Amino acid sequence: MSDALTGAALLGAARAGLPPAETLPAALAALHAELSQRPPAEALLPLIGATALYEAAGRRPARDESGWRLPAFRPEGDLPPCSPAAAHLLERLLNGQDTPLLPEFLARLAAAGQRAPDDLLPYVLEHGAKIPRLRPQLLPIVGERGRWLAALNPAWRYAAVDPADPRSLRGAWEADPAGRAPLAVYVRQRDPAAARRLIESTWRAEPDTARRALLGALENGLSMADEPFLERALDDRDALTRHKAADLLAALPDSRLVGRITAAAGDILILKDGSLAPHFPGPVSDALARDGVAREGVARESVARTENDARPGAPRSPTEWSRLLSSTVGVIPPAHWAARFGLAPAALVKAALAGKWPRTLLSALATAALRRRDMGWIDALFAADGYSERVGLLLGALEPADCYARLAECLPAGDDAAVVVFLRRWPGPWDEPSARQLIDFLAGHAAIAPDTRHGPTLRFLSRQFAQRCPPSLAGHAADAAARAAGSAWKAALSQLAATLRLRHQLVEAVG
Repeated sequence: MSDALTGAALLGAARAGLPPAETLPAALAALHAELSQRPPAEALLPLIGATALYEAAGRRPARDESGWRLPAFRPEGDLPPCSPAAAHLLERLLNGQDTPLLPEFLARLAAAGQRAPDDLLPYVLEHGAKIPRLRPQLLPIVGERGRWLAALNPAWRYAAVDPADPRSLRGAWEADPAGRAPLAVYVRQRDPAAARRLIESTWRAEPDTARRALLGALENGLSMADEPFLERALDDRDALTRHKAADLLAALPDSRLVGRITAAAGDILILKDGSLAPHFPGPVSDALARDGVAREGVARESVARTENDARPGAPRSPTEWSRLLSSTVGVIPPAHWAARFGLAPAALVKAALAGKWPRTLLSALATAALRRRDMGWIDALFAADGYSERVGLLLGALEPADCYARLAECLPAGDDAAVVVFLRRWPGPWDEPSARQLIDFLAGHAAIAPDTRHGPTLRFLSRQFAQRCPPSLAGHAADAAARAAGSAWKAALSQLAATLRLRHQLVEAVG
């Protein structure tokens, strides 16, 4: 409200008269001219009301100097909205209830070719703005209308990208530096080469933390096509970025890095008196340090590349030997050792257990076997060390049917430690027979009082198991909860049953 209007209201219109037109907004000039023909006392209140309404209504925005214009409306196309039941569940998950299930639900919607309904699009887009790591899962369900809506809000423009349009990808990449890593993950799922080109286009200008995150996007669909770029990343200014590049190259069996480490460190193990022992005289060279091999006296997180960092002649500590073996034996194809010593994997694993560094060697050999998916070595390591934490990572290399069969052998034997490893390390879903056996196994522990040694760990892992167990077993889990002896187990199994019931609703809602 202008000072002139306020003064006229306080003094009285008869005494002060109407304020001059130039003291009011220009849009009210015509109204002022019309009201000035009336007595001031009669004209003042309408003029005050009109001014208040004008101020409440605001004004036209200033012209956008960025050149942005309202995008043309895009029709939705053939992507149908999800069902009302699925929309209700999506809204619940976006509101922070049962959020661990959101990625699974988004994946189910995308796999079914369904999108979020129109009224939920603002909530979906805002969720992605707040939690960038979820964008690769959210983008497939916004549809054409969601991309159009995203272009209207600067905070949502990360979702305005069209993955099939290189110009749209380039514009989104350049406009949102903070969102490049999740965008790279999203594009990588559809076009690995396009994602790599985007990463390379701004690589040198990215900050250290961003380059590390961008390399992480290459894990999905990693192939030899990525090797030239990763080779250049071995010379990055940031140590953690160099190590990430080395890890990715180590996962490519035919990479030059694997060949270089095998050639330079292929004699790091010697067979003496039936046992494998490490033998690596002299310091680690600059070339090996560049390939990620740990150097003496320098933690792997801060590897330097000058000879001054080595300590010629100084004995290696156990920690240094452990890092050295992990960064060489863990990279060298395990078939190299069979060819070098003329022994089968089982005999070499036995020799490793007989040596001075059994745990380190088994872990390193397991890492190498996992990278090569070498089933001869995988079977030998499991046979020699059981399903221990040292070799448990190898479960991720098994086919589902093989994993289920191995678990079925452990459950009747009462090998609680092995079952813990299966629950922790198996990355895929469980089939219904195996999951039913696992619920019965958990119920058996729940019926024992006092608690077993592995009871707390099993209760903790039951939350992870709930996301991989078939939802159809919700009733079986509820029966197990009803028979639980202690309150801790009753709560854990009840939560398992509740999660399975909700996941069953998700499956039915998506159809």
